[in-house]
Order: sequence, then C-alpha cells, then structure tokens
Amino acid sequence: MSARDRSLADAVAAAVAAFDPKLVLYGLAGSESITAGRAAGLRTACETFADRAYLADGSLAPRSAPGAVIEDADVVATRAVRMAREQSVVALDGTAVHVTAETICVHGDTPGAATLTRRVRQALEAAGVQISAIR
Repeated sequence: MSARDRSLADAVAAAVAAFDPKLVLYGLAGSESITAGRAAGLRTACETFADRAYLADGSLAPRSAPGAVIEDADVVATRAVRMAREQSVVALDGTAVHVTAETICVHGDTPGAATLTRRVRQALEAAGVQISAIR
C-alpha cells in the first residue's frame, strides 16, 4: 500500500527514521516508498520482483490476475538478468517498463522459491552481474 500512497509511505519512512536512521528502506522501484524514504533522509534500496508480473505503470499485478505469480525458473531467471542488466521488465501487456534494480526479490511463498532463487543466482552470475549485500 505504501508503494502507491504517499501519506502511508511518509509514515513508514518516518517510523523507520525514528527507530534507526541508519537502516536501509527497501521499496518497490519507482514507488512512493522510495520517494518518501529519500525525503526522510534514509538510504533506500529499489526492489524488483523476478517472480511477479508487472503492470505498465511499474506496479505489481494483483496476485488475483492471471500470470501474476511466475513459477517457471527459466522465465524468472531471464527476468532477473534483464532487470539487473537492462534495468527493464516486460509488463503483462508487453510494455517495457524501466526499473531501478538494486535488489531482486523472489517471494518465499512462490511455489518452488528455493529452486527459483538458485536459478536466479546462477543466471546473474553467468551474465556477469556482481552480487553483493546492500550496506
């Protein structure tokens, strides 16, 4: 919700800053969460989602939408590499959407998540993408 609602994003960012201003606020790339975190003086990490479909506006497709959760390891890995190397993802309608991929998430509740994550890492390494912790 904070990805779209600036007042909620501001509240989350303020809470994080009050708790520990050295924390990194993760949020959907291009979202209000990232904008609010930066405005609050926090370090932010733009998060992308290899196992979730996107809409043309850069938001995630609702889980109820057909194709919203991607379970094919090859598709997820290919998407992750594109996100990392091209800073782009293809939306459900075929639109290329710019994303700032500082992190790539695979949801733990996606069927086969461990396999997907291993495949993503292998594909990123094979593509020469440097993998490191956000500090």
